Amino acid sequence: MDESVEHPDPEEPPVWDCRWPDPVALKVSATRILRQMPEKSPEINRNLVITVEMELNDDFTGEFRALLVTPWAVERIYWHSPTAGTEPPVKHAMRLESDESGRVAAGQGVLLETEVERLVPVVIAWEPETGHYFVETLLHHTQGFDTAQSALDTALGRTQARTGPQSVTAVMNRTVSRRGLLKFWGG
Repeated sequence: MDESVEHPDPEEPPVWDCRWPDPVALKVSATRILRQMPEKSPEINRNLVITVEMELNDDFTGEFRALLVTPWAVERIYWHSPTAGTEPPVKHAMRLESDESGRVAAGQGVLLETEVERLVPVVIAWEPETGHYFVETLLHHTQGFDTAQSALDTALGRTQARTGPQSVTAVMNRTVSRRGLLKFWGG
């Protein structure tokens, strides 16, 4: 074991590395994470493009949020402003652990107190590009989606209810090109 590495004092509280909200840095870190995932993983929908959409409040409350669609999940991201001069408003039952560099360790589950006075279960995340942020998972799997927008709409409950299965005659009784017919029969 390398004795030259200085470990943080266990009595010292871990340090937060909060940075200004940066959707580009978030997309860069998600792309890096995707490159590290197994190429043939059945839990990854490689058809989806990583998308970051900032959520703006009609009445600005100082809360910074974004929606992140990845090939593995749809998440709401919360940032704590580094200019706030306070620690992030988290509630936790156990003392927060630190990583090897003394920062608050990623992967810990906490309750984030949002400015709209509700507690949101989140996981603490830290990436070199973004610093600390908080992740609320809205949709755990994105395998069944063709587009990031359809995954996001489902996660936010914006999809329209389906009317039920169509009859075979309704599906088959339509004009189809030769190319469409060959695709239908797998040719």
